[in-house]
Amino acid sequence: MAGFQVWLVRALASVKPVAHVLRTHWGWPTAESLHFIGLSLLVGCIGLFDLRLLGVGKRIPIAALHKLIPWGLLGFGINLVTGLSFLMTEPDQYIYNPSFHFKLLFIVVAGLNASIFYITLYRRTIAPGAPADAPRAAKIVAATSLSLWIGVIVCGRMLTFFRPGPCGPEGPGLLAECIPRRLGR
Repeated sequence: MAGFQVWLVRALASVKPVAHVLRTHWGWPTAESLHFIGLSLLVGCIGLFDLRLLGVGKRIPIAALHKLIPWGLLGFGINLVTGLSFLMTEPDQYIYNPSFHFKLLFIVVAGLNASIFYITLYRRTIAPGAPADAPRAAKIVAATSLSLWIGVIVCGRMLTFFRPGPCGPEGPGLLAECIPRRLGR
């Protein structure tokens, strides 16, 4: 796995135009601001929908709040573009970072959780005449979603505190959490 990580760092670092833009005076701060706006849209809209599924604001129809989901997806798209830009600019600071590993894991599980909702519970929850209280299974999905997105936020914030350094003499191990000396930049 460490060999794949080294290859991935090299491949991402070869995308020079993105790094040139982000390393300008305003490049990184602009991308960070856009990333925060995207995160606000994503977690604001998805989180509000999840809270409604959990029973907060029962006077608001679940279907009405579901109309906010496209805005949350727009936020995810903004975060995907800006996040990939960060990754291509400083790949070694992300690929070898355990906080980044967990952030990606939480994002993937959140996507699977949302898929489960739409495959199994969406129609029953949003249907005309559906009860104001979401089914128990939808509440479990909503609580899981909120927890995962909070995990994404925490891991994203922790990225700067767990910057990987060079590996010691023992090497990187199975999953590199340090920059391999012989293969680093």
